[in-house]
Amino acid sequence: MNHHPVSSFAGLIGFGVLMTAAAIAFIFAINLRFRQVTQAKRDDDRFYDMPSRIKNFLVYVMGQKRLPSHGYRYSGILHIFIFGAFVVLSVDTINFIVDAHFKALDIILRRPPGPAFHLPFSDGAVYQGLADTFRFLCIVGLGMALVNRTIIKPKRLPLTRDALYTLLFIFGLMFFEALQTGFHMAITGEVVPAIWFSGITTAVVSGSDPETLTTGYRIAWWGHLATLLAFSNYVPFSKHSHVFAAPPNWIFASVEPKGALRRMDELDLVEQRMEQDPDWAPEDLYFGARNLEDLSWKQIFDGLACTECGRCTDNCPASISGKPLRPMHIIVDLKHHAEDRYRAAQHGEKADLLAPENILAGGVIDTDVLWSCTTCRACMEVCPVGNEHIPDIIDMRRYLTMNGDPGYGSSKALKGMQRSKKANPWGLPRRDRGKWAEEMDDVVRDWDDENPSEYLYWVGCAGAYDDQGQRVSKSVSRLMNKAGLDFAILGKREACTGDSARRLGDENLFREMAKNNISTLDEAGVKKIVTHCPHCYNTLKNEYRQFGGEYEVIHHSELLSKLVADGTLKPQGEAAGRVVYHDSCYLGRYNDIYDPQRDIIDALPGVQRVEPERTRRTGLCCGAGGGQMWMEMDIGERMNYVRADELLATEPKVIAVGCNFCATMIGDGVKARNREEDVEVLDLAELLDRAVT
Repeated sequence: MNHHPVSSFAGLIGFGVLMTAAAIAFIFAINLRFRQVTQAKRDDDRFYDMPSRIKNFLVYVMGQKRLPSHGYRYSGILHIFIFGAFVVLSVDTINFIVDAHFKALDIILRRPPGPAFHLPFSDGAVYQGLADTFRFLCIVGLGMALVNRTIIKPKRLPLTRDALYTLLFIFGLMFFEALQTGFHMAITGEVVPAIWFSGITTAVVSGSDPETLTTGYRIAWWGHLATLLAFSNYVPFSKHSHVFAAPPNWIFASVEPKGALRRMDELDLVEQRMEQDPDWAPEDLYFGARNLEDLSWKQIFDGLACTECGRCTDNCPASISGKPLRPMHIIVDLKHHAEDRYRAAQHGEKADLLAPENILAGGVIDTDVLWSCTTCRACMEVCPVGNEHIPDIIDMRRYLTMNGDPGYGSSKALKGMQRSKKANPWGLPRRDRGKWAEEMDDVVRDWDDENPSEYLYWVGCAGAYDDQGQRVSKSVSRLMNKAGLDFAILGKREACTGDSARRLGDENLFREMAKNNISTLDEAGVKKIVTHCPHCYNTLKNEYRQFGGEYEVIHHSELLSKLVADGTLKPQGEAAGRVVYHDSCYLGRYNDIYDPQRDIIDALPGVQRVEPERTRRTGLCCGAGGGQMWMEMDIGERMNYVRADELLATEPKVIAVGCNFCATMIGDGVKARNREEDVEVLDLAELLDRAVT
């Protein structure tokens, strides 16, 4: 007797009805999601450099690189078990569905049933053993997931109804498939030793009468099919839409340098139009993301890819310090807003784009949420599906700032940067930028356009005006001079790079500053730039190229580390004791520079380098990035106090930094804890300068 369920007319009808209904429902679901996403604008920048995109897919989707990292080993392993089962068993699923269609075709054509369909290699013992092992591992992973949500219970992962349904669906798939395989071996007598897990069923039911075995097989087969089709149609409407959305989300993730924000090409179009027609004055001209239509389709698609795992919020310094920002909620709230807008449109409601419920910044997303962000990139660094939270925040900040509503007192810094005679967020005279070097004529010289130096030392605003920053500038200069390097400074010709302006949302001001600085650098013939400010480093290296500025940019820790390694600079002197290094977000997560700083510390005599609990990629932000240096937000605890506590917990004599913002913020945190008498906050250059005679 043929035991296949579709080898009868009744089976054919049942299979046809189920497949047709499921296919119609699935097409409806995908079309619905597609229309919701395409309410936003096009983004053609997501289709170039396919080799890099395929690499992202292989590394982050197939390789699951992010899942067990950043302290999430337990949840990462359980997810790898489940994901691995989906990948390996997809071959079995194809065999299962295609074979059923062939059996249906046999009935329709009234021909004898053919042999079971198998993709090449999939009927061998190696694959079958691997597939069976992953059925077991998947069930283990599901058990671990249930334990995680019911016993371990991290705050980021509540046991929701959606999560429970998904676990049950996946368990059903594994259960029915194992049962089906076991009954099949019992019926045919073709026992494959490699199929050890499903073979448990075979061992239990062997010896039963043929009718009982056939009935058991058919129950398992129909259960497998019904669960597969039901789950496929449940997923697009649940938070587990990431099953379908995460792979393309990684393919379409940005392949630009991590430190480069999107260039607003629409500003170019406005400038061109105004040049062509000076009297042009559109009624509703605004910049940035005001409405859903101002976001790109990728920004909405992020919501479909989001697993709602909460890792981004777990690592967000704003969230940790009690501020209202929850990066996951931004992604999810934008997705829900797109759903609401689409639903209203389907009911014939025309959207009032100026209505509060349709304004993103201040309506869909509270402005305090947006201004809490330090742009530290911790959220994006841990996201397992490649979501891009910071561009969403910056686009909404652009709407607020460029339309007259900068946050929490930041307008003063923006005005200081805007004035050509100042060109710095402190609003101090530009003519004083080189004053710190007046007593260092034997070490530092001004840049000579006619006789360019090998290196331009880009001092930055803090290095020029801030007392501690000036000490760093002097140390860097002395070390470069001791190493015999040919370098010079621009003095009053230097201006702020505009990093804070861009991240506070004033893209127009940033463009003006970038173009002016690029013009100065190009006219001076600058090729190589050394800077001790990670924010200047990131802007000069990764963002000025958007406007034609191409330079070799070197952070001072990279240069000094090399000079120490090759013996040009030889640290000596007294032991510094315990030193803990605080990673700068814009040097570390944005530019993947972690080792040169530690190499410098390790080269110092008698130093014991210690690491805080959060370090390297998981290092906690000092709280100054994203323009926070110029804002006064009194919500929650100060981020720099939280970070200072983590660093002080290592009982250091010195907290080493590689950023002026970090030096200021961590220094204030140390003072707030009354530890300034026994703990110094020093830049790497200051530490090395003390040791090199």
